Amino acid sequence: MAAASPVPLPHPDGPLTGYRVLDFSDEKGQLAGRLMAEMGADVIKVEPRGGDPTRQNGPHFRDEPADNHSLYWWAMNAGKRSITLELKLETGRDLLRRLVAISDVVIETNKPGTAADLGLDYRSLSRVNPGIIVTSITNFGQTGPYRNMEATDIVGSAMGGHMYLNGDQERGPVRTTVPQAYAQANVQAAMGSAIALYARAVNDGVGQHVDVSMQEAMANAMDHAQQTWDIAGLNITGPGTGRNLAGIQRGRYLFESADGWVACLANGNMQGPRGGPVIDWLAEHGGAGDISSDRWRLKLATLEPLTPDETAYVEATLAAFCKRFPKLWLVEEAQKRGAGWAPVLSPREIVESEHLAARDYWVMVRHEDIGETFIYPGAPFKLGVSPWRQRGRAPHAGEHNAEVYGDLLGMDEPELRRARMRMVV
Repeated sequence: MAAASPVPLPHPDGPLTGYRVLDFSDEKGQLAGRLMAEMGADVIKVEPRGGDPTRQNGPHFRDEPADNHSLYWWAMNAGKRSITLELKLETGRDLLRRLVAISDVVIETNKPGTAADLGLDYRSLSRVNPGIIVTSITNFGQTGPYRNMEATDIVGSAMGGHMYLNGDQERGPVRTTVPQAYAQANVQAAMGSAIALYARAVNDGVGQHVDVSMQEAMANAMDHAQQTWDIAGLNITGPGTGRNLAGIQRGRYLFESADGWVACLANGNMQGPRGGPVIDWLAEHGGAGDISSDRWRLKLATLEPLTPDETAYVEATLAAFCKRFPKLWLVEEAQKRGAGWAPVLSPREIVESEHLAARDYWVMVRHEDIGETFIYPGAPFKLGVSPWRQRGRAPHAGEHNAEVYGDLLGMDEPELRRARMRMVV
């Protein structure tokens, strides 16, 4: 019996407990595997002998680019096991088939048509295990004229439509800083895999191929943008600090505060029949200007259309007021007056959020290998009976070779040693 690794932590009551997932993916699939692990699945990250290339993705803990210091690797692969396996060798592909025979899902991100070279295509794997689910995540899907086009996250953001919804008219489209196209593909892959597992249970135990396109995952997360064009012939474009509502540029809603930014819809909720308390609030602090006059109050309360100059005056008045005060105070006071203001939170402020702390969202994860403990994001949803569970740090390359090859496949130490000498594992 191989000595057990301290990770992943047990998860006996998750919705996917009892299922096994083999993860061969790059950035387009590693989060999908982590999400499934946190729902209870035994997720085995299969890496080349030198370790997965994403272990080198920055930033790194203490700016030290060591194999186990990548913050990206930690975030995408926490709670998994890791084995090394060389699929370019027939001996390695034989071990792959033995693993597939006792697994439920394979996640792979090879270019369309190339998975067969490594024995990772659905046709080959379903011969080994008719119940296997192969989730293939690619840039543009397995078919279509773009199927072989190279792409990274920024291409997925551009061709999936999200980039067009960001930025403004003067500067043009911009990409969200962190990789959203990869994230969307991962989430859709995890959902598609879970649905395929359910379908297998009602389909006489037969698995299927799940084809995930990064472009389509992004295009599916654009709210009603496509429908607005299809029905109204209007393109929703990047509004900058304003708002684009059904393809029509509306007024400004992002305003700078003394320590950041706040979001204030409908001219800070001064416009409309319930805007009086907000105007009174600005007036109490000497920040309402002419807007506190009867003429302006009537104009705003009755939603009378404003001229461009009038709109500019209201926005300038609100901007000057917001810049004097901290954003959390502004939001708290606005909420007291029935106004829907919100703070624009930075990553640091999200980590320090008292609301998320009260919800027990953040979890502490011990990295016993480097003697440190870190804050990790917690459950993206709460299930009352079959909970989500964080399962510890990300694995080292090949950390679970002895466990998986020995305990699962029954390889003894001499056989495993020979596999190492032949550069198979």
